[in-house]
Amino acid sequence: MNKEQIKVEFARVILNAKIIAAFFFITLAPTLVVTLKELDGLFGIDKQQLFNASIAGFIIYMGYVLFYWKCPSCKKFPGRGWFRKECDNCGCELS
Repeated sequence: MNKEQIKVEFARVILNAKIIAAFFFITLAPTLVVTLKELDGLFGIDKQQLFNASIAGFIIYMGYVLFYWKCPSCKKFPGRGWFRKECDNCGCELS
Protein backbone atom coordinates (compact mmCIF):
# COMPACT_ATOMS: atom_id res chain seq x y z
CA MET A 1 0.00 0.00 0.00
CA ASN A 2 1.21 3.48 -0.72
CA LYS A 3 0.87 6.40 1.73
CA GLU A 4 -2.35 7.74 0.22
CA GLN A 5 -4.06 4.33 0.29
CA ILE A 6 -3.07 3.92 3.94
CA LYS A 7 -4.51 7.34 4.80
CA VAL A 8 -7.77 6.59 2.97
CA GLU A 9 -8.11 3.19 4.65
CA PHE A 10 -7.42 4.60 8.12
CA ALA A 11 -9.90 7.43 7.48
CA ARG A 12 -12.51 4.73 6.79
CA VAL A 13 -11.60 2.97 10.05
CA ILE A 14 -12.04 6.24 11.95
CA LEU A 15 -15.34 7.04 10.22
CA ASN A 16 -16.73 3.63 11.14
CA ALA A 17 -15.55 4.11 14.74
CA LYS A 18 -17.32 7.47 14.90
CA ILE A 19 -20.55 5.98 13.54
CA ILE A 20 -20.45 3.15 16.08
CA ALA A 21 -19.61 5.60 18.89
CA ALA A 22 -22.61 7.74 17.86
CA PHE A 23 -24.81 4.63 18.07
CA PHE A 24 -23.47 3.97 21.57
CA PHE A 25 -24.14 7.53 22.73
CA ILE A 26 -27.62 7.49 21.19
CA THR A 27 -28.41 4.36 23.22
CA LEU A 28 -26.70 5.78 26.32
CA ALA A 29 -28.51 9.14 26.41
CA PRO A 30 -32.00 7.80 27.26
CA THR A 31 -30.49 5.58 29.94
CA LEU A 32 -28.84 8.60 31.54
CA VAL A 33 -32.07 10.61 31.39
CA VAL A 34 -34.08 7.82 32.99
CA THR A 35 -31.46 7.30 35.69
CA LEU A 36 -30.89 10.97 36.53
CA LYS A 37 -34.60 11.89 36.46
CA GLU A 38 -35.48 8.71 38.38
CA LEU A 39 -38.11 7.68 35.83
CA ASP A 40 -39.48 4.18 35.29
CA GLY A 41 -39.06 4.42 31.53
CA LEU A 42 -39.01 6.64 28.49
CA PHE A 43 -41.11 6.50 25.31
CA GLY A 44 -42.78 3.33 26.53
CA ILE A 45 -39.48 1.52 27.06
CA ASP A 46 -38.65 0.51 30.60
CA LYS A 47 -35.45 1.34 32.43
CA GLN A 48 -33.94 -2.16 32.13
CA GLN A 49 -34.43 -2.33 28.36
CA LEU A 50 -32.77 1.07 27.94
CA PHE A 51 -29.87 -0.07 30.09
CA ASN A 52 -29.50 -3.27 28.05
CA ALA A 53 -29.45 -1.24 24.83
CA SER A 54 -26.68 0.99 26.16
CA ILE A 55 -24.65 -2.06 27.25
CA ALA A 56 -25.10 -3.55 23.78
CA GLY A 57 -23.90 -0.30 22.21
CA PHE A 58 -20.84 -0.31 24.45
CA ILE A 59 -20.03 -3.94 23.61
CA ILE A 60 -20.36 -3.22 19.88
CA TYR A 61 -18.02 -0.22 20.15
CA MET A 62 -15.44 -2.14 22.19
CA GLY A 63 -15.63 -5.06 19.75
CA TYR A 64 -14.92 -2.67 16.90
CA VAL A 65 -11.95 -1.17 18.73
CA LEU A 66 -10.53 -4.58 19.59
CA PHE A 67 -11.02 -6.29 16.23
CA TYR A 68 -11.12 -3.59 13.52
CA TRP A 69 -9.19 -0.55 14.79
CA LYS A 70 -5.93 -1.46 13.11
CA CYS A 71 -3.20 0.30 11.20
CA PRO A 72 -3.66 -0.47 7.50
CA SER A 73 0.10 -0.94 7.16
CA CYS A 74 1.10 -3.24 10.03
CA LYS A 75 -2.40 -4.54 10.99
CA LYS A 76 -1.79 -3.78 14.68
CA PHE A 77 -3.51 -1.40 17.09
CA PRO A 78 -2.14 2.04 16.11
CA GLY A 79 -2.78 3.69 19.48
CA ARG A 80 -5.66 5.53 21.07
CA GLY A 81 -7.46 8.51 19.64
CA TRP A 82 -9.40 9.46 16.55
CA PHE A 83 -6.85 12.10 15.59
CA ARG A 84 -3.79 9.89 15.27
CA LYS A 85 -1.07 11.23 13.03
CA GLU A 86 1.04 8.06 12.97
CA CYS A 87 0.98 4.45 14.12
CA ASP A 88 2.67 3.75 17.46
CA ASN A 89 3.92 0.37 16.17
CA CYS A 90 5.30 0.97 12.68
CA GLY A 91 5.48 4.77 12.58
CA CYS A 92 3.41 4.89 9.38
CA GLU A 93 1.70 8.23 8.68
CA LEU A 94 -2.05 7.76 9.14
CA SER A 95 -3.48 11.21 8.55
